[in-house]
Amino acid sequence: MTPTRCLTPAMLEVGMRHEARLSFSREEVDRYCALVGDHNAIHRDLDAARVRFPDARDIIVPGGLVQTRISALFGTEFPGDGTLGLTFSPERLRRPLYPGDELVVTLEVARLIRGGIVEMQIGIADPEGNRVSEATAKVVAPDATYRAWWEANIGAEASSGSA
Repeated sequence: MTPTRCLTPAMLEVGMRHEARLSFSREEVDRYCALVGDHNAIHRDLDAARVRFPDARDIIVPGGLVQTRISALFGTEFPGDGTLGLTFSPERLRRPLYPGDELVVTLEVARLIRGGIVEMQIGIADPEGNRVSEATAKVVAPDATYRAWWEANIGAEASSGSA
C-alpha cells in the first residue's frame, strides 16, 4: 500500500504546493476505457488516432483518465486521505497525450474557504516545463476528527514503513 498524507485545513496555507509525476500505460488506458465504457477508437487504435492527429505516435490517453489520476492525488497525497472532491474544472489538453508520456502535475492551495473547503490551482506540464493544461478544483480537506482516526490507524503504518 502506498503511504498517504492527511492534512487538515489548519495545516494548509495559501501557496502551499505539491508536485507529482504521472504517466499512463496502454494497459491503464484499456482498463479505464473498459471501466467507464469509453469505446472511442482513438484510445485503442493507432490508425484512428492518426486520423484525428496525423502525427500521432500511439493511441491517445483519455482526458478523463488524466483527470481521475489527478483527483486521486487529492485523496492520497495533497491534502491526502479523507479529502472529498467537490469540483474539478480542467481546460482541454493542449496536445495529445500518449502512453508512456510523463506529466508533471502541480497542486497549489489557492484559497482556504470556510467549512474546510480548499480551492486548488492545478498546473499540468511536460517534463521540460511546457504547459499542457491547467485546472481548478475545490475539495474538502479532512477535519481534525478524521485526522485523529488516520493517525491511529493509517499514519502509524506509514511512519513505521509497513505501508
